[in-house]
Amino acid sequence: MTEKRKNLTRRSFFAASAFSAATLTLIGSTFGNAAADLKRYEPNLRDRLWMWGHGPGTTDNLYNIPKGKKIDMADAIDYMGIPNVYVIRWEGKPEPPFDEYIKQFRKTKRVGWSIIDGAKQSYEQKKQWAFELFDKMPNLIDLNLDDFFHGLGPKEGETVFPAGLTLKQLEELKKEMNAVERKPNLSVVLYTGGKHGQLHPSIKKHLDYCDVVLFWTWHATDLVGLEDNFKKYREIMPDKQTLLGLYMWDFGNAKPITMELMKHQLTFALEKFKQGQIDGMIFHCTPLVDTGLEAVEYSKKWIAEYGDITR
Repeated sequence: MTEKRKNLTRRSFFAASAFSAATLTLIGSTFGNAAADLKRYEPNLRDRLWMWGHGPGTTDNLYNIPKGKKIDMADAIDYMGIPNVYVIRWEGKPEPPFDEYIKQFRKTKRVGWSIIDGAKQSYEQKKQWAFELFDKMPNLIDLNLDDFFHGLGPKEGETVFPAGLTLKQLEELKKEMNAVERKPNLSVVLYTGGKHGQLHPSIKKHLDYCDVVLFWTWHATDLVGLEDNFKKYREIMPDKQTLLGLYMWDFGNAKPITMELMKHQLTFALEKFKQGQIDGMIFHCTPLVDTGLEAVEYSKKWIAEYGDITR
């Protein structure tokens, strides 16, 4: 972490960004505050919606997903009526340098960026790129650890769940992130459900270093146990900020998600939002948006109907 980044002032922060005054006006008054203010959600549901972003065409020929027209992330979230996006590098996309690519997010309210993901570069390289983006993206408020936990639990005789980073590495990462003026969040992916779930008490050791948990059910057929799995999660992490992941394709079984299960998880998500049990939701994923899937179109209408609900 450079001394320049540590001491970045409000004035130099906006001067260093690529945003013009006209663009900031379009985004709204939120960017008139310090970037850290973006971590505070508005009461309405829509402000708390995110989308999982992958590069255009990255799902082609995978999981039996139909090919789309290669929609990019910003266009996808605009279509869905979702204000926030996680940029998760997959299949090597987006490729560095990112200066041109990130221009699409000028009107995006909040952005997360992966530093553990499926791209081939090292964690250190990904982390370096992400920290450089703080000087260029006023709306970058989150660094993400994707596919973080490995396996189903600690081996016999061990007490730490296998993961993409050691506890020591997480401690160092949090120190580096806390040196950034906006104090970005650290988010982590957690898979739940059936025999593929990671709901082992030892995950707490890693999750204590993270600010936000993204709670996913990989196999749609495991959504029948969503209530029980979420309860088990809250027994381990009762107060952790949590986004409920909503798949619009059954990746685990490589087929379309049934509308019954799609509606089931949306109903569950809305209930938990009203109860204050989750902080928001995250829809998966941007390459699906232009494929004509029924689950995508239903989700779009659902967001339009319930987005203004507050709690």
